[in-house]
Amino acid sequence: MSDVNANDLRIINSIEDVLPTYEGAGDDAMAGIEVELAYFDPATPDLDTMTVPQNKVVKNATNTECCGDFARNEPTSEMLEIGSDPGRPEHMKEVIEDTNDKIACLTQKAADIGLKRSYFQDLPNKTAQQLLTNVVPVERYQAFFEPPRDDMQDVAAYFSVCKSNQVSISYHQQQHMLDNLRRLYALTPVIFMLTDNGSGFDQAATFTGHAGMQHRAALGSRGGCPDYLFTSKTGEEYIQNHINAVMNNPLFVYYDQNGKLIRLPTGTWESFNSLKEKGLNTATNYFFSESILWPDVKIAALRNDKDEVVNHRYEARMIGVGIHQHVSALLIVAGLAFSETFAEKTDHLLAQFGFDWKNPESTKKILQQSYKSARLHDGKFLDTPYGNGQMLDFTLKFADLIEDTYAGSELEDETLPITTIARTGFTDAKINRQLFTSLDQAIAFQREYDPAIFNDTNSCAYILFEKHLKNEGFARNKIQIPCSQ
Repeated sequence: MSDVNANDLRIINSIEDVLPTYEGAGDDAMAGIEVELAYFDPATPDLDTMTVPQNKVVKNATNTECCGDFARNEPTSEMLEIGSDPGRPEHMKEVIEDTNDKIACLTQKAADIGLKRSYFQDLPNKTAQQLLTNVVPVERYQAFFEPPRDDMQDVAAYFSVCKSNQVSISYHQQQHMLDNLRRLYALTPVIFMLTDNGSGFDQAATFTGHAGMQHRAALGSRGGCPDYLFTSKTGEEYIQNHINAVMNNPLFVYYDQNGKLIRLPTGTWESFNSLKEKGLNTATNYFFSESILWPDVKIAALRNDKDEVVNHRYEARMIGVGIHQHVSALLIVAGLAFSETFAEKTDHLLAQFGFDWKNPESTKKILQQSYKSARLHDGKFLDTPYGNGQMLDFTLKFADLIEDTYAGSELEDETLPITTIARTGFTDAKINRQLFTSLDQAIAFQREYDPAIFNDTNSCAYILFEKHLKNEGFARNKIQIPCSQ
């Protein structure tokens, strides 16, 4: 969750006061990755999650050992997030290596005190209620969720139960931003599905759709896809509509003149605009209001070393967590941002499936239908409707575009997991559900799996379990995965 400078007391009177921070990065556009990782104690009967004191030890040890402050808190203690250094388009290999090194450092520091990284992107046997008993001692998170307001229970559940990756792009200029938001939103159901590493359980109960998408639906107008994506004709108009949404975003907490958070009672709300009557239309409250909009492609602030907002980025947030997901997502999101050929061919493919931005109302309708089909796929995974066709038909062609984009480059090998999934339909989540048909099986795997699984990020569940099918831990589940030809 994006951080905020609580002491930026500059008064924001109108849209013009913040517009300069949305101009874009010009030729200095970059990409970066954030990965949310959950940890538990494999020696405990119920796989107890990382505690608040353990979280502090692991976070501090990681940042000390690896010389940075890239390990960051999320609301609940079982989770820590790492952030890569951003890189220019020609440095994506270095961004991947930096991310992998930081994940390894964090995971080793957790292992040093007996903790293990979750194989799944969720914790199959843990409920939101359980996780929310361990909110970290960060003022903002405690104001949000200790305890959650009665009318914010679903939002709290989303932030405790769901883990994800994000890829951020500091866009060239506003039209570059809008073009990429359009194609990323059209691709969102596909990316959710391709990168899903869910266990098949949600809060200890069987779930047959995409649990993360289901929880996100509870965010309402704060999440999903904003309506003004379909009405904005230019990048400049999109930014103006975004700023208007920020200024009218219903706030359940806000900052007073001393930089302290004020929590509102259940059923009451403020907004940045209403705070003007209190003289609290500060930069702090503006950028805070922006930070608690959580659409699937978020506009988020970029700060300088003085903690001042100097620009913005867009952040793709529909990405699962696992072996390859952060790499696969970077290939897609950064590739679309920085390769005109890949972007144009993807737009052409999307148009074949009905996503035509010259007809925004029709595109809105089929995108909403595609979201619903993915969210409630009922075990069908890629064999589900998408646009005016089927998702697997789309991903077969999309795999070719990804492969062609990176053919002969230093990232060619990194395309193997995502293209394998796109061509076979065997997402990590699909294989998880075939391997672990009961909650007990999923918990046993969490306890027993070899963490070396994560060493090769050019792998996915299909590749991994195809190689190791005869091992005792997998053969007993009698899964049958098609062999590669």
